Amino acid sequence: MMNNALINFEEKFRAFLLEYENENDVSGETLEQIVPQMYLDWLSSPKDWLSGLSPVSYFKEYDAAALIEALGGYVIGGIPLPGALLNRIADEKESTYPYLLTLLQNYDGEKRDKVKIAIIRLIEEMELPHPYEFYLDIITSAEEQNDLAEACVDELRNSGDVMTDRIIEELDRTDSRYVSDCLLDILTDLPYDERTFQFALEKFLYSDSDKAFYANCLGKIGNEKAMPILEDTMKSDEANYYDYVAIRNAIEELGGEVHIDRDFSGDKDFEALKNMGE
Repeated sequence: MMNNALINFEEKFRAFLLEYENENDVSGETLEQIVPQMYLDWLSSPKDWLSGLSPVSYFKEYDAAALIEALGGYVIGGIPLPGALLNRIADEKESTYPYLLTLLQNYDGEKRDKVKIAIIRLIEEMELPHPYEFYLDIITSAEEQNDLAEACVDELRNSGDVMTDRIIEELDRTDSRYVSDCLLDILTDLPYDERTFQFALEKFLYSDSDKAFYANCLGKIGNEKAMPILEDTMKSDEANYYDYVAIRNAIEELGGEVHIDRDFSGDKDFEALKNMGE
């Protein structure tokens, strides 16, 4: 993976902008308004340090494979991704997309997760098909919370109902609390499925912790049958302030009203919130 001789275009533009400020008497507010157009003009203007090419034309010299290699190189090098590079990858998406998928699914080198996250976000921005099965594999193999798994969760939220059966299949199979919660979180954003409701209800009833998370899931799922159970839990002395608030919000999301008052004096979350308001 290429990671050297990469030009920091953002740094170059900042230097250009600083020179412009020094040579022109402009207010900060005016500069803020004109910077977007200045940046577009700058991208299209020839640069001596590019042998007379503009940043836009510079990346036109790259073929699809080189564009994706440059993408990885910038991420690995910790250099801001050039807008001209991203635009070129998007413009040539028919040829760059297969390379993006190949890098996403096979790269296992330096800064692996960051490279894959950058590709996932780029696929989203380009409105291209996501490899949802691959994302599901990433989530189900996660041993603990991590940014790559979370990025996959975010994309699977938008998968409609095409992945529901597969996600529930993995939900039934996993022994991992983190994986289970990730999958349930996804399912609550997908079209209603009775299996999702029953699973969330069971987790809310029988889990000793994270009542707030499962209450939130029940609120999002939208089945009013959860309300009596949520209300019973609110009345329990075992419900702390954090759980109480989440359950109250879930009931209201389901169309109910809360008339259950509790004294939470001494509860660490309640006291912390009260102290912040004083």
